[in-house]
Amino acid sequence: MGRLMIAIAYQRNSQRFEVEATVMLEDFRTGFYYNGIIYNYSADGVYLESDYAPRPGRKIHLKVNGARDIFTTELYLAEIRWRQPLSDETSDYSYGIGMKYC
Repeated sequence: MGRLMIAIAYQRNSQRFEVEATVMLEDFRTGFYYNGIIYNYSADGVYLESDYAPRPGRKIHLKVNGARDIFTTELYLAEIRWRQPLSDETSDYSYGIGMKYC
């Protein structure tokens, strides 16, 4: 998969699992919606890619579409921990985003 996550995998507190699930991000403050794809998850958070990249510390609602056998619920509240621009060669989206569940 060659994603940014491979380079920083050593920083993880809990095991990550690969998945590909569409997600809708709702900005907690504005109520605006954005699309993205979750590429991995853990008990603590998720890594996703999106064209929307709020600043770290921002709270976002995640609505997971699909992969219901993996995720226990469809709606999560998470905080942006980091964001990283992606190149056109590695992703269809502009940013990689690390989020921690609230």
